[in-house]
Amino acid sequence: MNTEKLGVIKTMRLPDDFARGEERTGGMGQNWRKIFHPKNNPEVSITSLYRGSAAFAPSGKAFRTLLAESPTVVYSTDDSNHMQAKNIITSLTDALGNAGDNQLTNSDQGERGPLFFLQRLETVVLNGKTALAVYGIFHDSQKTPHNYYIGIFIDADPKAKDCRIEEIVFEAQTRELYDQYHSQFEDSIRSIQWL
Repeated sequence: MNTEKLGVIKTMRLPDDFARGEERTGGMGQNWRKIFHPKNNPEVSITSLYRGSAAFAPSGKAFRTLLAESPTVVYSTDDSNHMQAKNIITSLTDALGNAGDNQLTNSDQGERGPLFFLQRLETVVLNGKTALAVYGIFHDSQKTPHNYYIGIFIDADPKAKDCRIEEIVFEAQTRELYDQYHSQFEDSIRSIQWL
């Protein structure tokens, strides 16, 4: 399935068994969300979204600064981390949305602890555009996984004063679905043509 005009994306090829799901617009600012999932299984999805407003200025600036550098792994659970990983990720908390509440930015335990377990954060080049790729697992307060996640964060208009971040998100509710569709999501990301 080919998609057209998803924010800064001109076209993107989705897995063949995916169909257009729910679309949401309005609410806060100019937010929008377009969801695609297998025709018979909404428990795995690829979503293109914009949160509706610019990132908080310091976080947006940190995001742009990171994207301006050479592609690099900032953090990985296998310990191949940038020396300033914790500081960089803390400065990106707002830019990362829900993934910003992770084990590096929130040291609380129990119900007030982080909702996201960050596995990897890196900058990547996708067809000429630098983006931030975030990998991890959302879980409940009992630490039970409920959403396996990859988020691709893009500066929608690098020349604008305010940093407006668009996202492409892959989510699977089980590890099995993540394993089944992960490589297809990676193929979709590689197929992106930008506006």
